[in-house]
Amino acid sequence: MKMFVLSAVLAASTVLAHFTLDYPTSRGFSDDDEPKFCGGFNDVETRQPFPLTQAPIWIDSHHTTGSVVAFISTSETPTSFDDFNKTSNGTSIPLLTNFFQVHEGEYCWNVDFSSLNIGLTNGSLVTLQIQYDGGDGFLFQCSDLVLLSDYTPPSGVNCTSNEDAVLSSGSVTASGGPSATSTSSGAPASSSAPSASSAAASSSSTSGAGKNNLEFKSAGALLGLGSVLAWAML
Repeated sequence: MKMFVLSAVLAASTVLAHFTLDYPTSRGFSDDDEPKFCGGFNDVETRQPFPLTQAPIWIDSHHTTGSVVAFISTSETPTSFDDFNKTSNGTSIPLLTNFFQVHEGEYCWNVDFSSLNIGLTNGSLVTLQIQYDGGDGFLFQCSDLVLLSDYTPPSGVNCTSNEDAVLSSGSVTASGGPSATSTSSGAPASSSAPSASSAAASSSSTSGAGKNNLEFKSAGALLGLGSVLAWAML
């Protein structure tokens, strides 16, 4: 009986986890707010140094499979998905990567900001936003960056070649996490790819925020009930 209760608690805990942006570091994380713009963290506080070219991105996927896309804003203070579509002078911003699929676990892939051909140079300020869909609606995480042509990422976060790629476009691989060196080749951006606003357009649908929040609360209730039952059986 104790084993059954423990299994229920662990299952509920798994439901609560979706994905995290591990490198570059996310603005913040809240399960309940992940369906919102930038995961519910709307303010730019600290910009991290990040490579202008050959830059690794790490996420941790907590669903069996998920669809991922990355896009950027050149606004100093982006406040909506519209800020990820055009620069201040009206130049359209391509997606940083095409859509691709990942399995559960740590994934990394390389990106090249300079390849977007929108005038990004040494010292450019950008905000990276990752959209993730594990089957229960769109989830988001943001990171604020300053791009540097001579910046070297910390040891252990580099992606150097492709291995075990799972994708619908581009390349990505799973291995170890930011605490250990992994390998991947980039998921190249495409000028014909959907805009950031279209990538996020259905986040308010039945698979979006409302449904997610309900699922989160239900899982939280189950976790609490499981904990009580586990304690009662001791």
